[in-house]
Amino acid sequence: MPLAEAIPLWDSVTHPIANALEFAFGCHHRKLSRVFTIDGRSYKVCCDCGARFRYSLETMSIITHHKRFPSLKRLRARHRRKSFLRRHNLN
Repeated sequence: MPLAEAIPLWDSVTHPIANALEFAFGCHHRKLSRVFTIDGRSYKVCCDCGARFRYSLETMSIITHHKRFPSLKRLRARHRRKSFLRRHNLN
């Protein structure tokens, strides 16, 4: 399968832009809370933005997953919320 078919054009164009915007304007998660364990799941929380990070008690480190386009997901969520409010006249 050719590479051009594997990656949609929109994703190949927006990926570098989204990463740059996320780095420039996103939260850098410098202030993390202590480790919380609730219902057998351990995590830390960013004290600035409230983002949760899974935490491994075995390795004593945050479990990292490479999320694709987190800034675009926030923009889409904001757009969906505005559309919902507009449709239901909740503005």
